[in-house]
Amino acid sequence: MEREAIDSMEQLADHFFPSGNWHMVEGKGGMNNTTMFIDHASERYVLRRYETHREPEKVRYEHEVLAALPEVLDGLSIPKPVRDRHGDTIYVTAAGSAEASNGRLAALFHYMDGSNPELVTDEQLIHFGQTVGRLSEALAQIDIDLHPVYPPYYRLGQSYPLCSPGRLEAFCANPPEDFAEIRETLNRIGERLGEQLVRIARLASLPHQLIHGDLNASNMLQSQDGEITAILDFEFVTRDLRAMEPAVCLSDMLGSMEWSAEEERRCTAFLKGYASIVTLTEAEAVRLPLLILLRRMDVFMHFLSRYFEGIDQADVVIAQAKRLDEGLNWYKQSGPLLKAVSRRVFGYDTN
Repeated sequence: MEREAIDSMEQLADHFFPSGNWHMVEGKGGMNNTTMFIDHASERYVLRRYETHREPEKVRYEHEVLAALPEVLDGLSIPKPVRDRHGDTIYVTAAGSAEASNGRLAALFHYMDGSNPELVTDEQLIHFGQTVGRLSEALAQIDIDLHPVYPPYYRLGQSYPLCSPGRLEAFCANPPEDFAEIRETLNRIGERLGEQLVRIARLASLPHQLIHGDLNASNMLQSQDGEITAILDFEFVTRDLRAMEPAVCLSDMLGSMEWSAEEERRCTAFLKGYASIVTLTEAEAVRLPLLILLRRMDVFMHFLSRYFEGIDQADVVIAQAKRLDEGLNWYKQSGPLLKAVSRRVFGYDTN
């Protein structure tokens, strides 16, 4: 079926609501997608245009997982894509079939009310951990026919072929002139990455399951009384290490990458909530610091690949290189402290 090239959010709204009886309320843009709220027939919808990729199979996998999850999971609402007049949940903006890879992708979801939660107090962080655990428990039960498109975090070479170990080592040892201000930082990263990549390769033996892969406050909603009521944005759902789910959450929580009594309190509260639902094995629990570092490495390689492709400028990579350098320092100095917290929370510290 031939489809006209549609790119603007207004044109996309016309596609999903051909009667034209719709009103676009507001929206926001991000690195991963652009969203708009649309009112139609006394209902509100969320129109999303994907910005980071143009492969329909990635969105199709996301939608299959969403279809397999209950609409309400223990009080948590899960987004459900709306079918267009052709019966599809994915729209490709360029002319061509649904298998086209050169057009932007769009999807429509039912709106869910709420605001992004605050994750400050112990009670809020425990609730956050419980929410992550409940979703993890549900995702562990799902088995769909489609093969996941995104590889596990630890398969960095598969995820970022432009960042082969040799090219990464050469880049860090002799960075281009655009990176002169962080030459020493990149040199340190290059010297340390090899050892960590060896450790990361051994992670493949840990338990695997489906994970959301990007759980943070911006991808959740809470009610007026502070209860987390919805989980959003399953764009990066894939089969990965089970322990990667809480590790991604912890990585985002450790904003400064400096261990302190405050960071210990926050991590302990989150892990207590998560452990009340999901029990990690001892091998998983002690590797949480390495998985947090893996998250930082993944982000750095993501933006470095975009730089090699000519998508991002050097300043974006410079910012991520500094964050990775902080992460490497944190892993060496504070990783053992978080490991001790994790062992204690999951019941493996018998002293």
